[in-house]
Amino acid sequence: MPFLKVIKESYTKRQIENSKRNGLRHKIFSPKTKGLFKGYYVGEWKNDVKEGKGRELNRNGWTYDGSWLNNKKHGCGILSKISTEDHVIRRHYIGGWVAGKKEGFGHTWFKDGSYYEGDFCRNKRHGYGRMWYCNGDYYEGAWKDDLYHGMGMLIKDNGNRYEGLFFKGKKEGYGTYYHIVTGQIQYGYWTKDCFTNGTMVDADFRQSAIRPTPYPMPQIELMTHVDKSQDTCEISGDNNNVTELISVERSCKRPPKRIVPNYCVSVNTCPCLDTYLQTNTLR
Repeated sequence: MPFLKVIKESYTKRQIENSKRNGLRHKIFSPKTKGLFKGYYVGEWKNDVKEGKGRELNRNGWTYDGSWLNNKKHGCGILSKISTEDHVIRRHYIGGWVAGKKEGFGHTWFKDGSYYEGDFCRNKRHGYGRMWYCNGDYYEGAWKDDLYHGMGMLIKDNGNRYEGLFFKGKKEGYGTYYHIVTGQIQYGYWTKDCFTNGTMVDADFRQSAIRPTPYPMPQIELMTHVDKSQDTCEISGDNNNVTELISVERSCKRPPKRIVPNYCVSVNTCPCLDTYLQTNTLR
């Protein structure tokens, strides 16, 4: 009869199965090497692996509080670290996890004070996100493998702004650069962060800019050469008093300086002119 069937499973194997951790348990880690902290885990288990809600502290001071699946971070969780100097817990990442890696929407804080919020993929910024840098710069747009990639907007700490395409962290393709300091707009094609072809025009806000770009003016020279063919003489009522009006022309025949087309005339805000001046001579 079925209920008289012999149990083939050994007693030892049954005891091992019964001793597996399931449900809410507490585990303390005892690493072979001495660490800064004594690690532990408090949370849910399933078949002797972490699964469900739990909190873990490793011997290096990293703390994770969130969801687990098959012994890995999975779902929504908070990653923090305990400072070894003042023992203050500082947040490092809040967001989604997949198989132990950051994936989905999240927030992260960097050591230098920079902050990012946006999409992640396999521990890297990937997708759409916003980044506030500690030096005052700001970026908003597309990311790929922790680099600007695609359509985005980069604002420098002095207010200058670029809107356009990026490729592997550099300006590449069509874009517009707003020189807020000098009051100009530069639009055209970019290659590896350099402006290669386009146009620069004065913006509507140029008169209110901090340092409007001055344009080249012809140099004032002393008039020394007199052209006799153009001399004129005006005689006043008194014959003894003669007033001469002398018309002169410049002795220097060299043409005035010209403006280089398609190049920025602001040395302070764009490196394009510096590069051009090193290889060319303006006449």
